[in-house]
Amino acid sequence: MKEYASTDIRNVAVVGHGGSGKTSLVDALAFVAGSSKRHGRVKDGTALTDYSPDEIEKGYSINLALAYAEWQGAKVNFIDTPGFLDFAGDTEAGIFAADASLVVLGATSGVEVGTEKVWEYSQQFHHPVIFYVSMMDKEHANFAKVYDDIREHLSSKAVPVEIPIGEGAAFKGVINLITQKALTFKPGTKTGELTEGAIPAELQDEYEQYEKDLIEKVVETDEALMERYFAGETIGHDELVPAMRKAMKAGELYPILCGAAELTYGMRALLDEIVELVPPPTENDPVEAEKWGSAEKVSLPPSDKAPFSALVFKIISEPHVGDVSIFRIMSGSVKSGQEVWNAARDVIATDSPF
Repeated sequence: MKEYASTDIRNVAVVGHGGSGKTSLVDALAFVAGSSKRHGRVKDGTALTDYSPDEIEKGYSINLALAYAEWQGAKVNFIDTPGFLDFAGDTEAGIFAADASLVVLGATSGVEVGTEKVWEYSQQFHHPVIFYVSMMDKEHANFAKVYDDIREHLSSKAVPVEIPIGEGAAFKGVINLITQKALTFKPGTKTGELTEGAIPAELQDEYEQYEKDLIEKVVETDEALMERYFAGETIGHDELVPAMRKAMKAGELYPILCGAAELTYGMRALLDEIVELVPPPTENDPVEAEKWGSAEKVSLPPSDKAPFSALVFKIISEPHVGDVSIFRIMSGSVKSGQEVWNAARDVIATDSPF
């Protein structure tokens, strides 16, 4: 794997209610991107981020786990989090360590108790959020109902960027409201291959209504765009995407996408949107911290050139390795073997600094 500049990194917590399809989604994204060589399934015990014996036996996530995808010149780090409230500590830690949240909702279940909880966590840490309606291929899938559910129970600022072509067994593609293209998935595809085409005539009216809603939601967040839009000008893709990105960071807009992870339908489009819309860590606000053991305030700017600081957000005990610390770099950089100071233990270490 090549080295990436901080500007080309995206850190995303994948969150949602238990059973909403988070782990299947992370597995499919990593497989489609090529960072995983096997497309696993939760029910077979082969999913990429459910690796412990307990998780394989129970069929759901107990611990947070990491995966990544290299896509469009960027490295996307995924933090797959547990969905059941019994393991909420890992979920909160994963959201804190990320720069954005991908909130997954089942196409047949919509907003559930766990969805509301992870939404609260994401708002607490002021995260940009992308909603993802998963399992669009399942019987009784209903995108419009889930959209209404999100607006009623989570935020009226949520708006679709994609709408499905078909639902349940008839699900075969999505319409991207920004590019104005219909993306039809190839039946039997292993890596989400698709063809671009014109919007189906029978969905033209639905598309126009959703597109109007999206553009109006975006221009409402930018006064200059709003004046131009209501003056009759067309707002193009090159202007919509930066405006959406800015609005997401400010908590003024939450895009909704959809797909079917087990079929790998929609994975490429989701990766595209994550790279386009999720801000890199260099765009974060400085973290305000305190020096260990005192009340002295310290500002940690998100810069490679700043002094190194990091926070451990998970420790995993591996039988053949020992304790493995997973940490988020808040400022600066670190190299393998480099000495760092562990503030909590007041020691300098190299092999296991945390």
